[in-house]
Amino acid sequence: MRKIITILILLIFFFGFNPLNAPANDPVISPYLKKLKERVKKDLKGTVPKDYIEKIFSSPKLTYFPNIMAKSLTWKEVELPYYQFLEEERIKRAKNFMAENKELLEDIEFVFGVEKEVITAIFLIETDLGRKTGRFPVINVFYSLALSGERELFEKFIDNSEISLDDEFIKKKWTRRSNWGYKELLYFIQIAYQNNWDPFSIKGSIFGAFGYPQFVPKSYLIYGYDWDKDGKVDLYNLADALASIANYLKKEGYKMEADQEYKKKIIMKYNISEPYADTVLSVAEKLKN
Repeated sequence: MRKIITILILLIFFFGFNPLNAPANDPVISPYLKKLKERVKKDLKGTVPKDYIEKIFSSPKLTYFPNIMAKSLTWKEVELPYYQFLEEERIKRAKNFMAENKELLEDIEFVFGVEKEVITAIFLIETDLGRKTGRFPVINVFYSLALSGERELFEKFIDNSEISLDDEFIKKKWTRRSNWGYKELLYFIQIAYQNNWDPFSIKGSIFGAFGYPQFVPKSYLIYGYDWDKDGKVDLYNLADALASIANYLKKEGYKMEADQEYKKKIIMKYNISEPYADTVLSVAEKLKN
């Protein structure tokens, strides 16, 4: 019974069946939503039409997930089980992937100066070679983080002994995450409009990273690469995705001839996590062998 309850709790958190989630028309949310909408219209003036923004903020699909901010404030990256990516089965699949995409990977390696093994290692760790790109509507993630910046609102929803906005460390992190979420929300709306996406159709991680490389919107704009030259960056297109990973590392200063410590430093710009960077390099080494 205890195991069943645990599974139900996880399903509730990760898939959104939570009574504390609030739709856009919730009267508790309404005044805060209106304030946020007007702020977005002002900041995207001349870039995105007001009626496009109005349509987003009046959509029944727009949902406030306070647990996203709560999770963000208690997230411990160092506790993630990165060791799983060194398991024999995953390494074997990664090697098969490299064999199947040998020409593409070699071309990308040549253009960007990033080893194909490192590119593949990141692709493996980020989305299990494209198998797991996330279930959360990206726009709802950044909308939720931005809206959680309203302390009065956020505190109505949180019920977590680990979180107190009177704690200075938590308070600073909360402010930083909310501001970051708002900026990413602006980037995402801009990208969705320019690409003629349904903004609610793009799914990603609990913190808004999407596509095979798991880029947040700002990274999409800076590092996204149109490898197949079709006029758009598609992070769900294998060629664009792998080139975008390589382009990210190259722009941050990656060098094939550098030592492991330098490479680790650059990879940590992709994900600010030492265990992550160590795992990327370890996977890449196994793929070379």
